[in-house]
Parts: sequence; structure tokens; C-alpha cells
Amino acid sequence: MFLRRALEIAHLGWWKVELRSPTGEAQSLSTWSDEVYRIFGHEPGAFAATTDRFYGQVLPEDLEAVQSGVQRALDGGSLEYTMEHRIVRTDGSVRLVEVRATVERDTTDDPIRVVGTIVDITDRRRIEMALNGSHAGAGLLSQIVAHSHDAILSVAPDGVITTWNPAAERVFGWKAAEIIGRHAGIMIPTDRLHELDDCLSKAERGEAYASFETLRVHRDGSAVNVEISSSPIFDSAGLVIGASAIIRDTTQQRRIGAQLQHAQRLESVGRLAGGVAHDFNNLLMAITGYAELLRMDLPADAPAQDDLRSILASTERGARLTRQLLAFGRRQVLHPVQLDLNMVLRDMEGVLRPLVGGDVTLRLDLWPTATLIRADRAQIEQAVVNLVANARDAMAHGGTLDVATAIVEVGNDGPTMHATVEPGTYVRLVVADTGIGMDAEVQSRLFEPFFTTKPRGTSTGMGLATTYGIVKQSGGFITVESVPDLGTTVRTFLPFVPTTVGEARTTERASPDITELVGGDETILLVEDDASVRTSAKAMLERLGYEVLDTATPARALELLAACNGAVDLLITDILLPEMSGVQLGEIALARYPALRVIRISGYAGDDAAAASAADIPYLQKPFTAETLARAIRRALAE
Repeated sequence: MFLRRALEIAHLGWWKVELRSPTGEAQSLSTWSDEVYRIFGHEPGAFAATTDRFYGQVLPEDLEAVQSGVQRALDGGSLEYTMEHRIVRTDGSVRLVEVRATVERDTTDDPIRVVGTIVDITDRRRIEMALNGSHAGAGLLSQIVAHSHDAILSVAPDGVITTWNPAAERVFGWKAAEIIGRHAGIMIPTDRLHELDDCLSKAERGEAYASFETLRVHRDGSAVNVEISSSPIFDSAGLVIGASAIIRDTTQQRRIGAQLQHAQRLESVGRLAGGVAHDFNNLLMAITGYAELLRMDLPADAPAQDDLRSILASTERGARLTRQLLAFGRRQVLHPVQLDLNMVLRDMEGVLRPLVGGDVTLRLDLWPTATLIRADRAQIEQAVVNLVANARDAMAHGGTLDVATAIVEVGNDGPTMHATVEPGTYVRLVVADTGIGMDAEVQSRLFEPFFTTKPRGTSTGMGLATTYGIVKQSGGFITVESVPDLGTTVRTFLPFVPTTVGEARTTERASPDITELVGGDETILLVEDDASVRTSAKAMLERLGYEVLDTATPARALELLAACNGAVDLLITDILLPEMSGVQLGEIALARYPALRVIRISGYAGDDAAAASAADIPYLQKPFTAETLARAIRRALAE
């Protein structure tokens, strides 16, 4: 999604031609991006992409050269080729395009596919020709320069700026009247002044300066990422009278690239966190299960009961940590409902004010209309608490904490543009403090699990990582702005739900009395591929009075169900299983035996997290206690 948007911003089309089928047969199967259709003057998807259609857009005078060039690349063993040629658009206009392609070959060096890009370079070439004196007509040149999206300027041989187009004003902030006549060094960082000298030296020799990426300085002192190409300017006698430069602001593309890299890094860490949580939760489940069995076997006043309670308390702390890891990795099971974020914050105000302490002033500024989102309320409350607590910790000597909501539009550009989300309407939650702020290095690692700047032992480093995962799994994103010694502003964006969907709010059923938790004559089928978890869970179920069948695989589970011919009352299945998921197993079992009840368990729901949260199927997160299991069973069987 983000890569496609970046290509669209650059007006760069991509295409692919498959020359061989998976079985090795010759074919010509083409795929075009939407931008290719637009370059050719068509609506995206107006017709099927084919090689003939591609060649049909080539100006007839250029067709033979294009086909010959492609064939030479295919026959000659070259891996890459670049060519420029003209095309005829549907409106009859002729445009110049640049095509770059890579030929992919198999082990026998036969071509199997060609992938490439295409970009319309007509305007760029006209500007370059005009600035080199090759284009007639000062009026046309003036129009081209004035309407260019790129900054275009010229300098005298001594580096003094002589022309400055409107795009240069937009990119660098200087009006033409303010900067013409001043030395170009005013917009160049000190350590890069040699670049100007190099350009002027090449221009003096009549040479162009190839495109390069560098930094320039905005009028306000901020850095601007740019791509520059430079050419000499000749007078009518052929003497060099200066140099021209075409400068493209690449700040937005770099921001997209940085966001993409950051998102990919966090995604990789999230996958690792989910895998660790899965194995760790199974380990905790086995410890919890055997500790529970010992508690059941020992008298209530046995001295070892205290030790067992300590073991169970430790496993619960471990379970909290793994829940945070799952939240960061967007693998926890959510129960989303429609919420008004304003109402959630009003309900939490009584908790937030004591949380920030007496030396911090908490100010709420809530949007005047309903800020409707669809999310898990408990998780959203946790995210708010994490953000507020982090802001409080940044104001050790007091300060002001502003919490505000608004409904905003997020587009493809502007301060809220983000590489990994779709444009649209969002509910924005702002948490702004006047604390110590952060430098760029800390900001780059802010959402990494276990990263903290606080003293050892005072923080797990999971608060903001958890918040990141909750927001991402709820379909939103986060931006952070911070200045050392001035404070930090965290903006959270969650998709706005424009109308009330009228969904029924789930109400908690009264839990059965503890004396009602012991089973009767029901039969339970337990499906769990981890042997230690299966053994301890089966023992717990038997101590609770149930008849238990157990297996490690879905195939064997279906065989046992068939053998019992509907006599199994409850299926308890792990979600991650060999052969098929526990979600699929439950669906098959319910289709065959409608009276069966199902409980899903997991230490890590993985890609089935959404299915695991289905309201009509109970779900238990590992590790769970015997009491939690017993209550879930009685509730499921009662329904």
C-alpha cells in the first residue's frame, strides 16, 4: 500500500510481462499499474494489459527501434536496459517516455519475465533543452519554468543567483525579489559549498552536472532534501555565461521511506514478539497447570499452599508481560465495539487525575460532537493510561498535560500524511506534555519493546510498545513530535465510524457460584499439540469431574468426534495446530454436530486473532487457572 502510494507520488508506472508459465510453456502475460494507463491517457483498468497494447501506444516512427531494443535485451543476455521513445496518447498528443527494465532469467539463461518502470519525461526534457538554449521561444520557456513543480534557478559564473522560479519560492521560502542578486551559498550548508564550486567548474568547461541528492537550507533554517541536476548556460556566441539548476524537493519521498523502514522494523520485531509469546505462554500454562493440580491435592492449610500461590503469582506476572508482547505484535484477541472516545475519556478522568499527580495540570479539550471509533474498550483505556503515564514521567518537576480529541481528515500529503495508512476520516487523540522532550535517536526507538530511558528497575519499556500495537491493530497510527526541554506531543489516529451501527452491547452474564463449577457427567474433547500443556490441562479437567478425551491433531479430533457419535459435549481446542487451525476445526465440528459447544484457547492467536474474538465462541488466553477454565466451561455448557 505505502509503496504503491510512493510510486503514485513520483508518477512512476510499473509493468511486468511473464514470458513463461509455471510449467515452462511460452506465454506473454502482462500486468500494468494504474499509472501506466494514465501515462497512455486511459482510465486505469480500461482494458486488459497486453504487449500488443503497449506497442500500440508507441509512435509508429519509433516502433521498430523499440521492438529491436527489447529483442536485443532478450537475446543478448543483458539483465537491464533503458530506452527513451515517444508514445501517442488517446487525445492524439505525443509524449516522451523513459522505460527502464530488468530481464529475469532461469538457470539456463532463458528469459522468464521482464519487469520495469515507465515515466513521462516530456516536460523534464523540454526544460533541459530550453535551459541549454536549444528551445526556441522565450515566451514558451517562461511558461515552462513558471509552471514547473521543480525549483529552477540560474547563477552567474561567480555564484550569484540570477533567476528564481515560483517553485523555488515554495521549496526554499525566499521570494525572487529577496534572493536574486545574492550568492547561492546562502541556501547551501557550509560543509556542502564544494558542490556549488563543482557545478560552476563543470559549467565553465561546458559540462552538465549529473543528478545527485544532497541537502539545502530553507529560509527558516531547516534542512531540505533535494535532488539537483545542473547544466551550463551559453550565450549566442557559445560562451558560458552561468549555470542552471533543476532542483526537486525529495523531503516527502524521504519521509515516506523513513516511515516504511520504521514500520518494517517494528513489524519484524512484532513477529518475533508473537513467536516468543506463543512459546512462553505454553511454558507458563504448563507451570500454572501443575501448580493448580498441587493446590487441589493439598489441604487448604498445608504450608506448601503459600509457595504454590507465589508460583502462580509469578506466572501471572509473566502472563502480563506476554500479553504486552502480543499487544505490540498486534496478535492479541480484541473484542471491538463502537465507542465514543470522548465518553471513554470522561469516564477515565477520575483515574487520570490521580495518575498524573498534584504537580501536573491535566486539561481535557474534547471535540464537541461524538468521536465514534470501533475498538476494544479495555485496550483503548490501556493505551490512554500508557500515554498519560509516559507524559507524567517526562514532567518530574510538574507541568501541563493536555489531552484533546478531534475529528480530522488524513490525506496523501500534509503534516498527518503517513506511509502505511489509507487516507480518510480519523478521530485524533492528542496527548501533549511540557516535559523534558526527546532527541531524534530516542524518538526513533520510542515504540520498540523493552526500550526505556528510565532508571533500571523502574520501567519495563513495554508501555508505548503496547500502545503502538493496540492502535495499529485497531486500524490507526501514531505520530510523535518532540523537542528536548520543550515537551512532547503524541497524536493517535483511529478510524472514525460515521454512524451508529446499532450493534448490541455485550453484557456480562453472572458468573456461576464457585460451588457450581465442578463438572457433572459431561464429556470434553481437548485438542492441544503441546504435550506438557495437554497433560496438565487434561489433569485439571479430570479433577473438575469431567470425562476427558485428548489428542494433538485436528484429524484425530474429528475421528474421536465421529466415534463418539455426538456424545462429546464440549470441544476445547488450541488455535495454532498442525494440519489446520483450531478455528477451522471448530467450524467443521459445529457443522457436523450443532449441539456441540466450543472453547478456543491460545498463547498466540496469530493470523486467526480476528476469528478467535468471535462473540459466539468463548476464548481463553494462556496461561489460565483452573477456576478460570472451570467458569468458562460451565458458562459454555449452560448456553
